[in-house]
Amino acid sequence: MKKFILLLLAVFAFFVQPVFAEVITTHSTEGYASYLYVAGNPDNYPIEYYDEDEKAYKGVIPDLLSKISEHSGLDFVYINGNKNERYEMGENLQADIISSLETNTSYGKEYLELISYENYGKTQKTGLVFTTLADDNIITKIKTALNEISLDERNGIYLSYASQTSKTSYKWIIGTLLLSFILLAFVVFLFLHIKRMRKENEVDKMTDAETGMGNLQFFKYHFRHTIGDISRNLYHIAYIILDSSYLRSYHGDSSFDEVLKYTASVLSEHAGDREIPARITENGFALAYQSTNDEDAKNRLKEIMDKLNSFEGVKDKSNKLVFHAATYHLAQTDRNCEILLFNLRKNCNAIFGTDNQIMYCDTHSMNLVQEEKKITESILKGFENNEFKMYMQFIVDNKTKNIVSAEALSRWDSHEKGLIGPGKYIKNMENSGMISRHDFYMFECACRQLEKWKDTKYGHITISCNFTRITLSEENFIDKLKMISDGYNFDKSKIAIEITEDAIEKDRETATNNVRLCKELGFKIYLDDLGSGYTSLANLCDYPIDVVKIDRDILLKTESENGKKLFAGIIALAHNMDIKVICEGVETEMHNALVSESDCDFVQGWYYSKTLPLEECESFISSKSI
Repeated sequence: MKKFILLLLAVFAFFVQPVFAEVITTHSTEGYASYLYVAGNPDNYPIEYYDEDEKAYKGVIPDLLSKISEHSGLDFVYINGNKNERYEMGENLQADIISSLETNTSYGKEYLELISYENYGKTQKTGLVFTTLADDNIITKIKTALNEISLDERNGIYLSYASQTSKTSYKWIIGTLLLSFILLAFVVFLFLHIKRMRKENEVDKMTDAETGMGNLQFFKYHFRHTIGDISRNLYHIAYIILDSSYLRSYHGDSSFDEVLKYTASVLSEHAGDREIPARITENGFALAYQSTNDEDAKNRLKEIMDKLNSFEGVKDKSNKLVFHAATYHLAQTDRNCEILLFNLRKNCNAIFGTDNQIMYCDTHSMNLVQEEKKITESILKGFENNEFKMYMQFIVDNKTKNIVSAEALSRWDSHEKGLIGPGKYIKNMENSGMISRHDFYMFECACRQLEKWKDTKYGHITISCNFTRITLSEENFIDKLKMISDGYNFDKSKIAIEITEDAIEKDRETATNNVRLCKELGFKIYLDDLGSGYTSLANLCDYPIDVVKIDRDILLKTESENGKKLFAGIIALAHNMDIKVICEGVETEMHNALVSESDCDFVQGWYYSKTLPLEECESFISSKSI
């Protein structure tokens, strides 16, 4: 049987060209998500034309693309039929390549000439224009493959078409195929099998393994091919965030997995035809849905969110919202789904952890990303110009009132806007991925200062440096920490890694391991804002904590009896675990008196020290009793 099949294939290959070409010349794009999309000219015989009989593109350019495909391994597919829509597709960025053009265009990234030929006594040129969707590496591959096709071979392809009197001369292929019906049936079966396997592979690439629903690639593909200009105004995009850190801390990983599957089932259940549900990130989901008006869209999303937040696996006595969403009505010009998802995620983060279940975004709130971009660019310049400075707020011993340590705090001394507090730029750094650079920059400032103070009257002071959980989650965190600290000569026990509460870990397991390694290297470990976040108490068990800071909000609650009991209870809990306590936010005489009478170990606040620039710190210390 195998010999028979091989014989059949050999006979078929002798009479006809293989059908396993890497250039799909049909205008149906279904199943070809990984191909490079080509918008062709259906009326440019013999260079390129659309054959109505075979419903496919023929001519010199499709043949050259097939040759390029053989040399490069790249796949191409024509996406327009017998209508010449090349220019519209180029302007709307619906194709990677626009063919049958003589020069570059306004929307083109680069022009590649394929062949020049004589037409009515004039030299004509034709080639490809790569739109901005085309990757530079892909363009390079195509150029390299074209260089491997000799000029004689290209001219030969052109002459083979030019010598024909009409397009119908190719109908001999149909006759050959009819005479080889049995062979054709076999090859078609094999081709369909390969096509099905490819399609299954593409489906796997666009499927989220944990939930079985589409992933980001799935959403981008269907956003591009399902939402057309005619129907765009009917669509709304919702970005839904699941509070994964809370779930894992209070309900465990198994509960998180259960909620993921529940979320996928709810979104799939509420998604109609030509609507797109997908899991975008570990705890982020997107839904593109249609509504005839904004009120209907609001009602649909509210029904979904109510159902998600009512799931028994996420409810607790506090009725905390575990799901939040931001939604936006698409405008006619909204064609980049990645920008839309990014803007929606940022807007959703603004209500994350609040009682606000849904944020309805308008054009203004979505366009704020441009302002964020400008801030990001300014921050980058700030790093380059050393505009970020270390300030310090000193901490005193609760019994002796002597200065024992200080917290390193960041200030941005902008050349353009003057002195800026961290509240104006830290969130932007987190969102733009620069927070790690900031954290390590401040850490190096502290190391430099401790080296300067070593063996002086200020040598007893410990400096704590804030590290967000985003930074702590980085796999190379310890390597960076060691590289910086090893560059300075100081006692490592005089620096503390202070874990902040203003962001969740990207990777909790990695963050936990990094904190333990910090302890092994000799650094102290502080936990900031105990009492303000839902992860702090769990961290007392997870991390080798030396000192906790009681959040100022807890201190303010001491005006009531229960507040005083809570304040004293937190101190007792920490001491029972051999952890020392710093009380933050002491600003008034009344609060100072309360803290002084407590078992709190250290005190921080404006009552004892304002936030001071580095050049004023030594004189401030000297003015106090040490």
